[in-house]
Amino acid sequence: MEERVPPVTDAHGNADLFPDSQNIFRSGTYVVQVPKDQIYRVPPPENALIAERHRSPAQKKKSYRSRCFILCILICIIAVIVAIAAAVSSRVLHPKSPIFHIQHLVVTKSSHSRPQYKITLKAKNPNSHTGITYEAGGHASLSFKNHEIADGDCPTFSQGQKDSTVFVVPLSGSKSALPKEIERSIKSQNSTAHTSLSLSLSMDYPIKRRVWLFKRGKRLAVLCNVTVDTLAKGTRVLSQECHS
Repeated sequence: MEERVPPVTDAHGNADLFPDSQNIFRSGTYVVQVPKDQIYRVPPPENALIAERHRSPAQKKKSYRSRCFILCILICIIAVIVAIAAAVSSRVLHPKSPIFHIQHLVVTKSSHSRPQYKITLKAKNPNSHTGITYEAGGHASLSFKNHEIADGDCPTFSQGQKDSTVFVVPLSGSKSALPKEIERSIKSQNSTAHTSLSLSLSMDYPIKRRVWLFKRGKRLAVLCNVTVDTLAKGTRVLSQECHS
């Protein structure tokens, strides 16, 4: 129960403004009253949302412009990457095939060895942004009427953009018996009795295409159909056609 202390008066009956503290405070329960304007509370979370709605429009506009600027930069970077990837893929994945042309064919034969063939070709790279490397492991064969008469390894070389290269493919005659037409043509000494022969040269080449820093390997199949007047000395190429 609340216990109240009566005011202290002086001899004239007036209340003493500064009474002795020993007379005022006694043991018991007291009620302390604090003015409302001195009471501090934690604002509810809804107030933060209200404050956010009333933020300065200038700050909102500045934040919006910053986000738009960053988004535009990202879009430009993605567009550049896509353009580079498209250019590289079009040149690496879909380049033009090299062009081959047979220039000379020479046959040598001794009485104790198989015929040796040397075929001189010219390879042209038609691509303006792609280099080509002809790697080791290529194989070539020469046939007459679907009968292989010689085979050998293809040489290695590299080509730049729009570059042309002349190279020789050496072939050794097969161990099997030569067709009669080939044998007669090689042994022929009469230049007026020459009979033209149609031969097929096939090459299987491992190549690697280069576009800037990008490289892509594949195997290139080349087929050349060539007609010569003779396989004896002074062979002339009458016609030829190559596909790759």
